[in-house]
Amino acid sequence: MIPVRGSTAAQATPDQVDALLLFFCGALVLLAAFGLAFYVGGLGGRARAARAFRFVLLGLAVTVVLAVAGGYGMVAGSPLIGHLLGMPDPGLASLAGTDPAAASPYPLARAGYVIAVLVLCTSVVAVAVASRLTLRAWIVFTVLWLPLVVFPVAYGVFSLDDGWAVAGLRVVDFGGALPIVAAGGSAVGVLLACGRGEHQQPHPVTPSLLAFGGAALWVGWLGLVVGSEGSLDAYAPLMAIGAFVASATGVLMWMVVDAVLLRRPALTSALWGAFAGLVSVTAASGVLTLGWAMLVGALSALACATMVDLAARARFGPSLTLCVVTIVGGLVGLLFPGLFASGSGMVDSGNFDLFIAQGIAGMAVLLYATTASLLLALALRFTAGLTRIRYGAGRGLPAQRPVLPERDAAPVADGVARQADPGR
Repeated sequence: MIPVRGSTAAQATPDQVDALLLFFCGALVLLAAFGLAFYVGGLGGRARAARAFRFVLLGLAVTVVLAVAGGYGMVAGSPLIGHLLGMPDPGLASLAGTDPAAASPYPLARAGYVIAVLVLCTSVVAVAVASRLTLRAWIVFTVLWLPLVVFPVAYGVFSLDDGWAVAGLRVVDFGGALPIVAAGGSAVGVLLACGRGEHQQPHPVTPSLLAFGGAALWVGWLGLVVGSEGSLDAYAPLMAIGAFVASATGVLMWMVVDAVLLRRPALTSALWGAFAGLVSVTAASGVLTLGWAMLVGALSALACATMVDLAARARFGPSLTLCVVTIVGGLVGLLFPGLFASGSGMVDSGNFDLFIAQGIAGMAVLLYATTASLLLALALRFTAGLTRIRYGAGRGLPAQRPVLPERDAAPVADGVARQADPGR
């Protein structure tokens, strides 16, 4: 038999239980990041799914390295610039302490969860721009974009004592909807700098790839919602069930909209609806009853489906759909507590203070992220190079070998056939 240290089994402390919850939820958030690559990238075919997965991996690596090198302190550390940015904490030294074995595991577990949320934000942009940017441009953009855009926005949410959003404006944002909105706005800024799509021929879509990516995204986003509570208390199960309910009503509402407008609801209708419901419930997951969660999921899916149909005329492809869902769903989720939050919402209290604060925070983050990312992408475009498309060549067509005229195509094909079959 294997010897056991001690005569009795040690009981887990509350900090250890909560740390285990955060580690598990952080792993689910990473699963959602990879699910985005398979689902949204898979809408353009297997090759685009593989490229999106590569961009997510690179974004994950850059985000984790920057966070451990000091970025986590800029997000959740002691104030460096009041209400805007924290002090860098290289190596997470302040969390581990002098004796890591004797320290509580909770601070490091929370750091891991927050870093996973930052990776998810990076993945939203990575999947949206994977078919447009070069790998070099994506790495340079991520290194500059994280400290300029994501860290100040995330500090407002995750620095509970000094953040400009939760401590300054008293914004209700449990799961980090503001960083998600910032990621969607940043993706829009990069796409605007790149121009319209590559006008490639449509590739066959594999339903199994979409189903796997959508399921991974669905399950992983539940980790984002539940982990935002930070502890395994009485509210955590309610938040999990509320997220289930919001995603379910989002599925039904999006399919109804597609049935009315397009008369052909498909697998993507259900998956986009579930995603819209989950994004909307992220901000107010800690203050919603099941009935309100059902309503916010339905409203978010309705708004997102309508905006996606309007944005489809811009011809940016599935990337723009991802941007619309993250932005519109996030804003709906932010504004919803301003109307229906118990005690402070407009319906209950009779004033618009919380609603105005939620709206100001959401729109300010969206405008700042879009503008900053657009300027950063334009700077890269005219210096180091940004996209795989040759600007000004063929009205945005991808740079490739010129195609021979039709009159030369037949002799070339006949020559290839003669090489393969000398008997001809």
